[in-house]
Amino acid sequence: MTTTAPSHVYYFEVGAGAWRGTFTFRVTSWRRFLRAREIGAKNRLLVIALCVTQGLSGASRLDSTIVAKPREGDFGEADNTVRLSKFGVTLYLLQERYVLDPDGRKVIVHADEQFGPVPKVLARTFTYPAEIRETGMASTYLMPLLGTAWTATYQVAADRRALAGELVCDWAKATEKAARTTRATRAPVSDSTSGDRP
Repeated sequence: MTTTAPSHVYYFEVGAGAWRGTFTFRVTSWRRFLRAREIGAKNRLLVIALCVTQGLSGASRLDSTIVAKPREGDFGEADNTVRLSKFGVTLYLLQERYVLDPDGRKVIVHADEQFGPVPKVLARTFTYPAEIRETGMASTYLMPLLGTAWTATYQVAADRRALAGELVCDWAKATEKAARTTRATRAPVSDSTSGDRP
């Protein structure tokens, strides 16, 4: 029996296209936040700015565009551009390249992020791991953000038109809710995985 790898389902069949939704952020423990020495002054200011922005004007707008590249690399790749904004002003810009592992589940993410509307001021490049679960309908990302380790989990709706995510660290929580706005034409995927992969 031949099945499609979970990572191919997630990025090539479900994810490819444009998505729009909302992003929320809140500190769940100010005590742990203030005691976390690894965060640093710059990240503390960014966290406070996020809280003030959300407190005054509510959830941020989220826009994401995923481009599937099934013929790139050993098992395919995908690019994702994520933009958080409020009243048309960019609050956060994230550009990622997902490199899919031949096991059909593991992913290495190469990321470039920018806080605020001014390029290269509050910017950095980093790499982190991810895993695609549940036959391509869920994912887990282990992301280093704002000076601390976050676990981000995402679940695709049964109709594949909506996505819900929760990002959690020791002192804060963020949520993402998005719906598909346009669907990209899926490029042909070469050899599907076979055997006992779900």
